Amino acid sequence: MANYNYVKKRMTAMEAERDTWEDHWQQILDYVMPRKADITFVRSQGEARTEVLFDSTAITANNLLASSLHGTLTSPSLQWFHLKLRNDALNQERDVQLWLEDSARKMYDVFNETNFNTEVHELYLDLCSIGTGAIFVEEAAKGFDVEGIHFNTLHISEFYIRENINGRVDTLYRRYKLTARQAVQEFGEDNLGEKVLESLEKKPDKEFVFIHAVEPTEDYERGSGETADTKLPFHSCHVCEEDQMVVRVGGYNEFPYLVPRWAKATGESFGRSPSFNALPDIKTLNKAVEIGLKAWAKAIDPPLLVTDDGVIGRVRVTPGGLTVVRSDGAVRPLQVATNWQITDMKENQLRAAIRQAYYSDQLQLQSGPQMTATEVQVRYELMQRLLGPTLGRFQSEFLNPLIERVFGIMLRAEALIPAPEIIQGQTVDVEYVGPLARSQRMEESIAIDRLYALAMQVGQIDPTIMDNINHDVAIRSRANLLGVPKTVLRGIEEVTEMREMRAQQQQQAQEMAMQQQQAQTALTQNQAVKELGTPEAQQGAEQVEESARALGLVE
Repeated sequence: MANYNYVKKRMTAMEAERDTWEDHWQQILDYVMPRKADITFVRSQGEARTEVLFDSTAITANNLLASSLHGTLTSPSLQWFHLKLRNDALNQERDVQLWLEDSARKMYDVFNETNFNTEVHELYLDLCSIGTGAIFVEEAAKGFDVEGIHFNTLHISEFYIRENINGRVDTLYRRYKLTARQAVQEFGEDNLGEKVLESLEKKPDKEFVFIHAVEPTEDYERGSGETADTKLPFHSCHVCEEDQMVVRVGGYNEFPYLVPRWAKATGESFGRSPSFNALPDIKTLNKAVEIGLKAWAKAIDPPLLVTDDGVIGRVRVTPGGLTVVRSDGAVRPLQVATNWQITDMKENQLRAAIRQAYYSDQLQLQSGPQMTATEVQVRYELMQRLLGPTLGRFQSEFLNPLIERVFGIMLRAEALIPAPEIIQGQTVDVEYVGPLARSQRMEESIAIDRLYALAMQVGQIDPTIMDNINHDVAIRSRANLLGVPKTVLRGIEEVTEMREMRAQQQQQAQEMAMQQQQAQTALTQNQAVKELGTPEAQQGAEQVEESARALGLVE
């Protein structure tokens, strides 16, 4: 039986190690993503969250960066990955190609038909703002055939993580809340304690705290001193804090929580994002805009001087403020020095620095009437140079585990067609073919096109130059680089059979033409014999002519 004390003790230790991050996250979210700014200061539902904001440059830049990552890495409008075997020779087999393509297509349909795109966008927002995101991938409660796969992006305040020796997150503890009614729906009455069941009758909407602990099975067995109830690679345990009891035990074949980091310092588990670098400029700009708005208000609605032979009371410099002075009795505005040019210049400098921190200028990739295909390609190449290390981390910490997890769920649910026997025991890899991945491979495609252009030019001098090019390999490589579906191209065996049949037909046609020519020659000779030969020779010539007509060699 799973151990509540073990889960609670380890959870407490992980909480203590994470405390130093929470103040940073709170500051960043206050300025960059205020709707999620509930770390050290928790607001009630519907409460205002933008009371400290006077400028939205950081919010816009963060949204643009997240949207750019979504469109280039996991585009909902373009299949962004293919499957292939690690054994390249088997990838050339026609039935293997069709199975890999069909499996990838069904997985892509799952991503588009579920809540994946909604949740993954939240994940990208978390990565760009606080540098760490987590998404839960699980078969739906009613089964894959009914509801498919469910994705859930976690709030940073919910989870705590640990890394393995390779720096990959393989342990996650999540603290979350469920009402008594929701807890019964999730775990069943038989698995819950007295406090939850008692509240179900009196206050069904009262919330209770639960912890979901997922870690390698070996770690759990070693730490708890118990034998895990499952021998799956990852042990799972749900506990209720109020009742101090275990409510569910299970396991996973793959780690169900995907935890990518934007960038990570040595010795740290949580990531750091562009917002960490931009935060000083963000706070300065926000303060500058606040001061500028106050100055603008003074200029539009200035404080007034009312003369009365000297100043009476204190000077009021607020917009519309009234200061009484002793003099000629005139009422006039109080002049407040304001240099709008310096204020605007400084604000523009800060906005430019913030947009640069979030790569805003470089990420305007949408093609239009003013942008050629070459310009779009250049932008993608620039994006690759700027975000290369980050994208590599995304691939290893998010995309690869995501595909592995979804593939495993669908395979166990028999949602994929049976694999060919030839690939039993083979390793399936992922090949990314999204906009950015295609941009990275476009140079190879362009090189093939340039080779053919050069060969055609030289071929005008030496027609044999085309013999240097393996046209079959070239066209298949070009199609693969362009992302052409495997079903569009015929298999190598089918192409070979077509060519052999075509050669046989050509050979038969040549033989038929030769026979016709020979027959025509014989008829010509027979005609001469019929005219000049003896009666016996003439009779033989007529027989030859009749035989040729019977065979269809001549009319």
